[in-house]
Amino acid sequence: MATGEAFSPEQLERLDRALEQAEKHSGIPFTLRVGAVRGDIRLAAERTLSTLVGDPARDPAVLIVVSPGQRVVRISTTPAARKRISNTASSLASLAMTSSFSLGDLVGGLTSGIRQLAEAAGPAATTPAALRPSAPTAAPAGSPAPH
Repeated sequence: MATGEAFSPEQLERLDRALEQAEKHSGIPFTLRVGAVRGDIRLAAERTLSTLVGDPARDPAVLIVVSPGQRVVRISTTPAARKRISNTASSLASLAMTSSFSLGDLVGGLTSGIRQLAEAAGPAATTPAALRPSAPTAAPAGSPAPH
């Protein structure tokens, strides 16, 4: 790994695969942010989460923020996702992640936590396409791309 790079290409592939599988299983977009956070992590996570969806009340989304240097993990969900992922499930996923982190396994902890959250959400609804609300086709300008 080159100096300044947080993850190797193989690790990034593992993380991308975990995020894709979580979304495929649950139908909920998962986004991961790893790095230092300025200010209040809760507010920063909520601000970022609000840019990922068109309507947080209607659109489910999960944001996992990890700042290894600050020893902080924050799992934020939109109200729509919160209906399927309880605070208890989020706390258990956070505990599993931090346990792995303490053993030096950042990628393993992240993939495990993502998998736990997707399992807690349960399988994606199988609503016929004609009855599903249409999703926005593009993120607002300046928004971070999901995962």
